[in-house]
Amino acid sequence: MGSLRFFMLYLLCFTACKNEVPLESTTSSTLESNKKKASSMTARFELAEYPEAFLKENGLEEWEEFIDLYDSFERLKELDLRDVQVNIIGISARVKKLVSNSLPGGFETPQIRSRLKVVQMQTQKSRYFTKYYKEDSLVPSLKKLYENYNALLERMQVLKQEESTVVSPTIP
Repeated sequence: MGSLRFFMLYLLCFTACKNEVPLESTTSSTLESNKKKASSMTARFELAEYPEAFLKENGLEEWEEFIDLYDSFERLKELDLRDVQVNIIGISARVKKLVSNSLPGGFETPQIRSRLKVVQMQTQKSRYFTKYYKEDSLVPSLKKLYENYNALLERMQVLKQEESTVVSPTIP
């Protein structure tokens, strides 16, 4: 009876050890999948350089709403995409405040106002995608948000260049 138990125990250990998967492959596949997820959660966005000299030229270096909005965009670039909801809510509030107030320094024009509203709309889209997160939707939405904000900055600078251009009358 004792040898039968020993034989059954030996057979059980032999079959259990034979079907074992190496721990190394399981660990490495888990690490690789986590790395892929982490890389998809971070993305790099291009933000135009802060137009500090431009704002000083136009006497707008104290325009707090604009400075805060730029700082929010700068912070958003560095965050993990799983944690951006609070920052996007802040950007949305700052853009809403800019849209509801009149713009200083001669920026109260249809060109600037419309680009600001486009940024506001894209912020709302990005905010939606943070609430109902979809990997394939949030990153393109945020990239588009940065493109629209950069277009706003560029248009502000072009508008002031156009105003400063001297128009000479033509002589017939």
